[in-house]
Amino acid sequence: MIREEKKSDKKKIFLLEENVLGPGRYARPSFRLRENLICNQKYSKIYYKGQKIIGSIRYFNCKIQSNKGLMLGPLIVDQKFKGKGIGKQLVNQSIKLINDKKISFIILIGEQDYYGQFGFEINYNIYFSINVRKEKILLKVLSDNTNNLSGRVELY
Repeated sequence: MIREEKKSDKKKIFLLEENVLGPGRYARPSFRLRENLICNQKYSKIYYKGQKIIGSIRYFNCKIQSNKGLMLGPLIVDQKFKGKGIGKQLVNQSIKLINDKKISFIILIGEQDYYGQFGFEINYNIYFSINVRKEKILLKVLSDNTNNLSGRVELY
């Protein structure tokens, strides 16, 4: 089952993240960018089975110039449940909700091979305050008014 993330889920999500991604996650650009920020719980979701959280997707507020958006990440699924479509369900359901709220875009740092299936595309005109490989910056435009996004992504 999927539901909105609650404050009380924070510790369980941290433990899942630690188990799935390990200590090397702190060296990743996406983690450094989100450091000390609080996720947007309205759009962040968890996948649970009984009392156990087995998947999580988080979103953080961001903007490019005056266009408001969300940064997706991390998307994590318990290793025991990999390959069962849980990650896809989390992405699809959360994006559907975001589309309803008229947010201009969703951005992430990730693999085109995976996120391309959800409509994310490489965008060479967008950058972050830290060095991120250009082919890893993926964008999904949600509003017709934001087809030519360019500039620096600011998280808040």
